[in-house]
Amino acid sequence: MMSIIQNLKDIILDNRYKIIDKIGVGGMADVYKGQDSLLGRAVAIKILHANFANDDEFVTRFKREAQAAGKLNHPNIVNMYDVGYDQGLHYIVMEYVEGETLKEYIKSSKKLAIDEAVKIAIAIGEGLEHAHAMGIVHCDIKPHNVMITSNGRVKVADFGIARAMNATNTVMYTNSIMGSAHYLSPEQASGKPVDGNTDIYSLGVVLYEMLTGRVPFEGDTPIAVALKHVREKLTPPTRYNPSIPSMLESVVVKALSKKTEDRFGSISDMISDLRLSQGFNMGKSSRQVPYDFATQMIPTVDANPFENDIEEENSKKSGILGFIAKIPQKYIILGAAVIFVVAFLGAFLSFGNFWSNTTVEVPNVVGKQVSVAKNILEDNHLRVSTSEVSNPDVPAGQVISQTPSAGEKVKEQRTIHLVVSKGVGDITVPDLSGMTVEQAKARLKELGLVIGKISTGNNQDKPDAVIISQSPSGDSKVTKGTTIDITINKLVAKKVEMPNVIGMTLKDARDALNSLELSVNQIAGSVDEKSVVTEQSVKAGQKIDVGGAVNLTTTLKEEAKSKDEKSSSSNSGSNTTNGTVDVTVPSGSKEQSLRIVVQDDTGSAVIYDGTNKPGDRVVKKVSGVGNVRIQVYLNGALVQDQAL
Repeated sequence: MMSIIQNLKDIILDNRYKIIDKIGVGGMADVYKGQDSLLGRAVAIKILHANFANDDEFVTRFKREAQAAGKLNHPNIVNMYDVGYDQGLHYIVMEYVEGETLKEYIKSSKKLAIDEAVKIAIAIGEGLEHAHAMGIVHCDIKPHNVMITSNGRVKVADFGIARAMNATNTVMYTNSIMGSAHYLSPEQASGKPVDGNTDIYSLGVVLYEMLTGRVPFEGDTPIAVALKHVREKLTPPTRYNPSIPSMLESVVVKALSKKTEDRFGSISDMISDLRLSQGFNMGKSSRQVPYDFATQMIPTVDANPFENDIEEENSKKSGILGFIAKIPQKYIILGAAVIFVVAFLGAFLSFGNFWSNTTVEVPNVVGKQVSVAKNILEDNHLRVSTSEVSNPDVPAGQVISQTPSAGEKVKEQRTIHLVVSKGVGDITVPDLSGMTVEQAKARLKELGLVIGKISTGNNQDKPDAVIISQSPSGDSKVTKGTTIDITINKLVAKKVEMPNVIGMTLKDARDALNSLELSVNQIAGSVDEKSVVTEQSVKAGQKIDVGGAVNLTTTLKEEAKSKDEKSSSSNSGSNTTNGTVDVTVPSGSKEQSLRIVVQDDTGSAVIYDGTNKPGDRVVKKVSGVGNVRIQVYLNGALVQDQAL
């Protein structure tokens, strides 16, 4: 294999992409700013490191994944333009984005404003939503792979690279990619197969970091961090930022569930809940409850990190029952007394550890999801009991009240009773079919519902810009605050083939166009119905929208005859110049438009107008009167202008 060139500056790849300057260094590729000489635009060029470039299996997989990622087209995804190999270098060409990475933005801001963090997470999610719909999973979502443009646009990068790297099934815990370990899903850390759930988890980590200024799990080595993703309980983000609304915290906690089945069903579901969380700002804690325990490193990885605790508890229960069964019958009375004492002590200890002198202040968990509330209370050495009630104003699973109240001093192990909302499921979703977006918003607002994701579809039997489908469907029962996703009809215009009307009279040309539901927009020349069409703005054979209009150039027959006679007279005066024009279409990756125009004393004429492949040669004979000039246009730009 050809050796890798060390100094890449000013190298031109495949006679097209010039490397200008290095702008980034990564674990598997370096990034350079480059120039596309064919299209005249700035691009980003990624050059694979030698350890990847020399791996034939990886290169094959990388090319396949890069080609698949090249089909993605979304405003929140960095476009991938090209992939190639030249001068011993495997490279990909991508959209050049002016801005900074989300990681750099977080470092400069420490932690983001809640509204800003949610908007960025939604933008990332929308990019992932498009990729998942195309069958592509990113597998390496992290702030380093998210760009914030100079105008605030969020763009996700490295789709093809991440997928190709993941497909090797190799855990790469090197210092160069150590940052990735902080964003690994438990299934990735365990070497299990991955799908869209992996991106949901990683996005949850990114959102956690934006809200708190820190990642959920840290360690001295990448392996230690990966183990924590699998085994260690998540610290609620409100411990580090008490201002996070409870609904938003619930989204983060759900996205970071250890088991894939406990996360969101799809990235679309996560986006919907993020949008919903923007409308809730309830139950904020007025004080921060700190963690007072150190991070523990777990030496082995269990498929179910909590399974051992359950087995231990069950074992204890079995031991107690076995002991009771062995008590002789003569001790029944004594046993009853023991049971009575135990019951009495149990009731007494519900008010706390009677023998302990340690008291704790009850934290405020009102407004939080019950799972989060339990974690907070248990971390403060308190017990929890719950009951559920219907409440149309509080989302299901959220704590409505607590006893004892927040701020009270109680003994540790005191039981804190939580009243949890069951929500309300008696709101009937209306049928939104045929409504506009504004009409749907107004109708849903009346019922306490909101518009969620808006997508487009095509149904030629329905009017344009009306709702053609929804989820949940009409007549479904939902709770207050539920988001309703809708699909808006976007009709695709019918197209017809443009006829050739050159040589027709203006009247005949109008008739021919009208028969195809086309019309004449502007006329250059004579407007006499008997005038002859000499030019048309849309070439014959091209597709044009039904209802479209074209421009025509016309001349009267008498004028044309007079011009021909003048030209003939001039030619007879031996003032005619003859020659040949020879044009070769330059190299490139796409077909290019070529047009040749001849100008002389009688006027100008197009002698060639067509589309050609790179390397095609076009040779045309030229004849003109007086001063003759030849003009060559490539893709509409004048590239040659010379006298014959």
